[in-house]
Amino acid sequence: MRLLIIGHGRHGKDSVGDILRDNYGLRSCSSSEFAAQKAVFPLVSDLYPNWRAAYEDRHAHRDLWFHAIRAYNLRPGPMLAEQILVGHDIYTGMRSRDEFERSREIFDLVVWVDASRRLPPEPAGSIELSASDAGWIIDNNGPADALPGEVAKMIDRILDDWVISDACERHF
Repeated sequence: MRLLIIGHGRHGKDSVGDILRDNYGLRSCSSSEFAAQKAVFPLVSDLYPNWRAAYEDRHAHRDLWFHAIRAYNLRPGPMLAEQILVGHDIYTGMRSRDEFERSREIFDLVVWVDASRRLPPEPAGSIELSASDAGWIIDNNGPADALPGEVAKMIDRILDDWVISDACERHF
């Protein structure tokens, strides 16, 4: 299973990835950490001592990160999504419409994490995707201890769909 987790900054995308890793054995990678090393730090290496320092300051420069990753995906070779999925099951945090359209077929499910009733959206200049791009929406508007249950609902539905699909294939 290859998942793409999208949503506004700080709405719980990495938390969902952590739950999927810890509770369901999926391999998750913070795309922000991955992008910090590959796409962002090479552009700002004169401002930060290392990629980790750039990563820690990422929330202060959302537009820069958006454009750095977008530019990285324009170069020849595999896009960030393709590179992440070589060793992981989950890409967390895609923001670009172009990257989404060019890589959509490599994902089995796109998941939007929504915390809009308790947190503001991020500025439009750093995300071009929305809940309408997702096949599943995880509600992260409740208390923190409710999030694992919301993820479990999604996993139960996925497993139900696989069981039904597998039974139909064996029947015919």
